[in-house]
This record gives sequence, C-alpha cells and structure tokens, in this order.
Amino acid sequence: MRLTYLLLFVLGAGLVQHEARSQEAPALEGQLAVIGERLGEVKEDLVDFRRDLHKNPEVSGQERRTARKVSKRLEALGLEVRTDIGGHGVVAVLKGGQPGPVVAFRADMDAVFSDAPDPVSFASRVPGVRHICGHDIHTTIGVALAEGFASIQEELAGSVVLVFQPAEERVIGAQAMIQEGALQDPKPDAIYAVHTAPFETGQIGSKPNVMMARRGNLLVNLNGDEDLSGAVKTVENAINGLNTVPPGASSVEGDFVAARIVQSVSSKKGKQWAIRANITTTIKKLEEQIKEDLRPVLEDLQEQGINYELKYENSSAAGVTNDPALEQRSRTPLRAVLGEDAHVELTTVPVFFSEDFGLFQEEVPGVMYFLGVSNSEKGWVGMPHSPDYVADEEAIFVGAKAMAAVMLDFLAEGH
Repeated sequence: MRLTYLLLFVLGAGLVQHEARSQEAPALEGQLAVIGERLGEVKEDLVDFRRDLHKNPEVSGQERRTARKVSKRLEALGLEVRTDIGGHGVVAVLKGGQPGPVVAFRADMDAVFSDAPDPVSFASRVPGVRHICGHDIHTTIGVALAEGFASIQEELAGSVVLVFQPAEERVIGAQAMIQEGALQDPKPDAIYAVHTAPFETGQIGSKPNVMMARRGNLLVNLNGDEDLSGAVKTVENAINGLNTVPPGASSVEGDFVAARIVQSVSSKKGKQWAIRANITTTIKKLEEQIKEDLRPVLEDLQEQGINYELKYENSSAAGVTNDPALEQRSRTPLRAVLGEDAHVELTTVPVFFSEDFGLFQEEVPGVMYFLGVSNSEKGWVGMPHSPDYVADEEAIFVGAKAMAAVMLDFLAEGH
C-alpha cells in the first residue's frame, strides 16, 4: 500500500493501492493529496454551507438564494461564473494551467414540499419545505470540488465545469439549462453526478447502462354516445396489464415496465373520459411497445362506437443511463481513495425513482453514482423523499473525494 494514499484523505478508511497508469500516477496522487488537504482546511466551513442551505430550502424554480450563495462562493475562488442559466442555474468553469480535456460535475439545488418534522438541529426555517432528497448535499459537494480543483489550478491539465441545476424535482431544469448553453463554451468530454442513497456513508454505488428508469405520461381520451363505464374499465385493465414488475418489488433486475393510473375522470355528463397514467420503463423501445400493446384494445372499442385518442409524452423524466466505459474505468480511482469494498456494484434498477440527469448524458457521456449518506449507528436513514430523511454530513467529503479522483483520472488520461 502506498504511503501517499494513506495520507491522501483523513476521512477515507481502508485505502488501497491505486493501479498505476505509467508516469501519470505520481502526479495524480500528488494532486489528490493537495485537494485532500484543502478539503480538510475548509471542512467546517463546508458543513456550515450545507446547513445554511438546509435551513433555507427553495423549491423548483425558486432557487434564487441558493444560486446566489453558490455563485458568490465560486466567484471568490476565481472561477468563471455564469448565472440564470435555464432559470436559476449556475455554470462555473475552472481552466487549468495545462492543456487537456474538459470534465463536468452536475449538482441539483432544489428542495421539496414536506410537512413532516425536520429531525436535525439545523432544521428548515421554511414551513412545508425541506431538503429530503439530498440536493443540499449535492450542491455542497459541487462547492467542495471547486475548492479542491482551485487549489491545484496551475497543475491541472484541462478544465472543470461545475453545473448547478435548478428544478430537478419538476424534471424541467436539465432541459432548460441545456437549451441555454450550459454544456457549451466549453463543451465537456464527460459529466459526472452523485445522488444520495440509503447506503452507509463511505459507500458509493453504480452500474453501467440504465441505473434509473425513464418516466413518461400516458393519456387515453374516450368519447361516445353510449355508457363509457365498460370501455373505461377495459382500458384501465389494459394499462394495469402493462406492468412487468413483480408485486411489492422496489427494484428490478433487467428491463421492466411499471404502469400506474393517476387519474380517471369523466366530463360532459359522462360522454367523455380521460385516463392518465405514469409509465416507467428502462429502455426507450418499450415506450413504443406500450402504444402497440394498447392500440388493439382501443381499436376494438372503436368498432363498438367508442372513439379514442392515445397520447404518450416521452421521458417526462429521462432517467440515468451510464456510459459503460466511463463507469468501468471509474471503479479504479473510486476504490483507490475510498477502499476496495467501498464501491457497490449495482445489479437492479429502482422502480419508483427517476431523474433528469439523463438529458445531460444524451449530450455528453457521463456517469451518476449513488452516494451513501446513512449512518446506522446514529439511526440516520438517507432514503430520499422519506419523511425521516437525515444525511450524514461526512458523505459530503466522501463524495467530493470520490468525484475529484474520478474527474482527475479522466483528465489525466488526456481523453
């Protein structure tokens, strides 16, 4: 075991030998050591930064204060900062002293509505709004990366882009930022992100290809002079029959379709009926298959005098599809800085959770990781969107170390 890794980060237990990449390895280790020292110097300040965000949460589209706090911090570090990108989005660029590729990190900033009590000493001051998905942790990791990379700017080969996204919970922020040039000038060669998860702090999980499923909205409008009740029941049964998820399963190995009817209402004295459903799928081609599966049922009703309209809104949430080569490559630096057992190789995809990070991945190859924030000894369970959500703040530094190692490893290869 190399001494440099023993000294690398005081918070990383069980560090193991890093696979050498010829002459780049010593330089990479030295840069990581400097970043680790800087994170140690600003640790207390970063915890205060996160707690301030937690005490002052802002829901999707209202992230003014959060964005202002982030942008001022990054400007003070000397980064080139653009604000109001796709709403209250912030994009910051740190150009290294040496030529090289461009690597990005995305953090989302918005909070969610929650009336449940906030079980921490720095509880939310905004009634009915809390950070129970971990976006305050994500944002603080982004700021920590700015601190770390700024400390090695002259030695850095390439550029780092930090993307702070609004409105992820409404799954509109990524698209808005992309449309307003968040991934341009410079365009990243790769993009990374983390999402808090109920693993123990110190663990980080990922898998190649689909890690979070796509989500779409299905709408079936029926109308006719006859009583529609029977036709409605037939369509509802057909939609429910699309499900391939075993009862009670929260995650599934392999491809799946999950269909959930969210509204079924009549209008015009029962002559019209609208049925809406959320559809979650692992791959895009299943969305087309859904329409093909429903069409024979609807055409049969049409022969009985019931007219129909079938609409499918693709990817209301784009999900997460990790680039296999980038995901595989990142396992070496992750295990080097966090420990051989720290990386969790995921095999299943959550049924009920999705994301819009996949829209960034459609523009730039990228990887998202599930970052453990639970602490079983203290009784903290970091299950996103649960009313008793609590994130261990040590995960900030685990996430920052992990992403710094992955991003530096990418830059060191020269892409």
